[in-house]
Amino acid sequence: MTNRIKSSNTLLTFDANEVTNIKLVWDIEELKNKDNKEHIKDEIEGENEEEEEEEEEEYGGPISFHPSFSHQIFNEDKVQGYEPCKIDIYMGAGSLTPYIDTNYTLQSKNLTNVEGEFLKVFSKQDPPISKQSFYKYIEEKEKLFKPIGKKIHEYSITDKDSGKETEYEIYFGRITDQAVFRYHEKLQIFVLWYIDGSSYIWTDDPNWDIFFIFEKRIIDGEKRYGITGYSTIYNFYHHPEQTRARISQYLILPPYQRMGHGKYLFNSIYQYYKTNDGFYGPIYDITIEDPADEFNLLRNYVDLKNIMDEKLFDNVILDLNANNKPVFEEIRKKLLIPYKQSKLCLEIYLYSKFLGTPNSDTKYKEYRISIKKRLYKQNIGDSEQIEKIKQQVAEENEENLRLEQEELQELQDIKNKKNGTNIKVAIKSKELITPEEPEKSKEEIEKDRLEEILELYKELEENYHKTLSSLNLNSK
Repeated sequence: MTNRIKSSNTLLTFDANEVTNIKLVWDIEELKNKDNKEHIKDEIEGENEEEEEEEEEEYGGPISFHPSFSHQIFNEDKVQGYEPCKIDIYMGAGSLTPYIDTNYTLQSKNLTNVEGEFLKVFSKQDPPISKQSFYKYIEEKEKLFKPIGKKIHEYSITDKDSGKETEYEIYFGRITDQAVFRYHEKLQIFVLWYIDGSSYIWTDDPNWDIFFIFEKRIIDGEKRYGITGYSTIYNFYHHPEQTRARISQYLILPPYQRMGHGKYLFNSIYQYYKTNDGFYGPIYDITIEDPADEFNLLRNYVDLKNIMDEKLFDNVILDLNANNKPVFEEIRKKLLIPYKQSKLCLEIYLYSKFLGTPNSDTKYKEYRISIKKRLYKQNIGDSEQIEKIKQQVAEENEENLRLEQEELQELQDIKNKKNGTNIKVAIKSKELITPEEPEKSKEEIEKDRLEEILELYKELEENYHKTLSSLNLNSK
């Protein structure tokens, strides 16, 4: 347990993800329970940190979890300094009022100024407060927190093991609402911790919409709320007077993952935009910005289920090369699913029809070839187009060389005229700069490309199986 080890004069490097604990606090009793337990544990050595976190929640302490991508705050996920290294980030479960409990402060002699680095990324309007102020806030004001924005949906999830039912509510807000703006400024730190390569959105732009999920609890007879997840959506203009909504960030906090919240949030976004205008007018469709693999699985499940629930594939031609544009257009209008995503959903739907079919089946073979062609074009490109680009580069290099030689000859002519001579100096031709030819033959290169496509197709099949399993369509 890192923060219990006695101080050392040896400079050490710590994994920032492992030593950072994020703790969401609902009420003062959780903090009191934590303090009582820590008082007892101070006399116990060698305790496992993971076991301690589990016990902390069991005895009524705050929910605790680690970040995944601290490298966006600390270089290479590393914190350098001396034992003990303590980094506990406490936040009000709903208000997100923060308190940083660390011995790597602005005044410490450690190489990594943990407190200083966190102050750069936490809210400027609502920066971290002192321990005394935090305890007082949790005791007196956390219970007063109410969700931000307008409530658009509510649902409940029942724990499979305990049978306990928990209620959740989803809220919508626009960044132009100052309450939404201010709350988002406190919330966005989680994006750095859990979405690799992410950055803060430009909140001065009025085109941002935000959807929040809050858990609802009854504590001492009063409703309390805690953040569960959220998504940011940007409104793009679509001719003539429509809006194309693009999901930018989508996050369910770790304690709430693998519980089904993703589908509820996604469907709430769809339902809201079906009946409410975006920044420029009615929503044309909803797209995704650079989705991760996990999000693609969620999206494929939600979209295909909605399509099937609406029976919009009932009249589709079961052929990837057929003209199904009228069906895809109907899906876009009714469900706001883009054309490209509808076609991908059709791929998954068709795959369910081929489960158990021999590979030698003509239709199944055509299906596989069609997808592999798409993967080739999407990941490698059109072979003919690649050759054209190479030829264009070679021609440009040749033209540049010709112009360079003409300039050199003109300079030589000036020198000859100045010296009163008529000497012609031959300019040695430079070797044409052409794209480097690979050591492998074209046949070997193409073989490598095809092997890459086969691997991608295997991954695709695995993902399609997962989607069909979620929809109970893989029983054939």
